[in-house]
Amino acid sequence: MVKSNENNSYRRGQELLDQGFYKDAIEQFDKAIAEQPDFWKALNSKGFALQKLSRYTEAVECFDKALEKNPQSVEIINNKGVTLSMRGLYKDAIAQFDVAASIDPTSLEALNGKAIALQHMYLYKEALDVLEQAIKIDPQYSQTLLSIAVTLQKLKQFDRAISFFKKVLSIDKTNIKAWNGVGVTYQLMGDNASALKCFTKILNINSREIQAWISIGFVYQKMMKFQDALKCYKKALSINNGRYHHKLYDGMASCLTKLSEFDQAVEVYKQIFNVEEGKKKWDAQRSIKFVGKLKRKKALGTLPDLVPPDEEAN
Repeated sequence: MVKSNENNSYRRGQELLDQGFYKDAIEQFDKAIAEQPDFWKALNSKGFALQKLSRYTEAVECFDKALEKNPQSVEIINNKGVTLSMRGLYKDAIAQFDVAASIDPTSLEALNGKAIALQHMYLYKEALDVLEQAIKIDPQYSQTLLSIAVTLQKLKQFDRAISFFKKVLSIDKTNIKAWNGVGVTYQLMGDNASALKCFTKILNINSREIQAWISIGFVYQKMMKFQDALKCYKKALSINNGRYHHKLYDGMASCLTKLSEFDQAVEVYKQIFNVEEGKKKWDAQRSIKFVGKLKRKKALGTLPDLVPPDEEAN
C-alpha cells in the first residue's frame, strides 16, 4: 500500500512530468521511492523523465529496477525499449519490444517501437511487415498510420506516404506530427514552398510548437537562407526556455557553421556532446573537430565561401 504523502509526491511528480519540468519531477519521484523502494510506478516515471533529459543509461537503470518489482509490466518494457532505441542500441531495443509483444500481442506500443527501431536500421520493408500487424489490431491508431507514412517516405514512395499522413489528418485535422510529416515529404520531393505551407499550418494551430520552427529552419537551410534559418532556431530556443533539444541544437550549430560563426558553433556542439550518449555524442565530437579545421582554414585565408554573397548581405 502506498502512503498518502508518497502518493502526493508521485502525483506531483507526474504533474511536473506532464508540464515538461523533468528535473523537478525526478526530485518528487525520488521522494516517493525513498519512502517506498518497491513503488515501481515512481521508478518507471523517473526513468521516463531521465529519458526526456537524454540521460539514457540512468533511465534504463530505473526501468530495470522497476522491472524487478513488476517483471510483467508491458509499459515498463516498452519504455526501456524506446530508451535503448534512442541511445542507438536498436537490436537491444527490438529484443525488449519482442518481450513486450510476447506478454501482450496486442501492444501497439511494442509493435510501433519495433518498427521505428527497424527504420533506424534501414530495414524499411521489415518495418512495414511489423506495422501491417499493428494496423490489423487497430486500423485507426494514429501512431501506426504515422509510422507507415514515415516508412514509405524512407522508401521514397512519397505519394503513398502523403496519403497515410492525410489519413491521420482525416481523423484529426490538428495532428501536428501528420502536418510535419507531409511538410517533410514535400521537402524531400523538392517542393519547399508546399513544405513551408504545412509547417506554417502547424504554427496556426500552435504558434509555440517548437518542431514547426525547427522544420521551417531546416527548409531555410536547404534554401541556403542561413540567417532566416538561425532566426527560426532562436525562436524555438526562446520558446523552449533554453532547454536542450537535439534537433534544435544540431540545426543551430549547423547554421552557425555555415555563417562562419565557428566559436559559437563549437559551443553548441559541445553542449550536444555533454548531454547525448552513443552515436549522437560521437557525431557531435566529429563536428567539433570539423569546425575546428574550418576555423583554421579561415585564419589562413584558404576557406571558400560557405554562404552565397546575397545571403551574407541580408
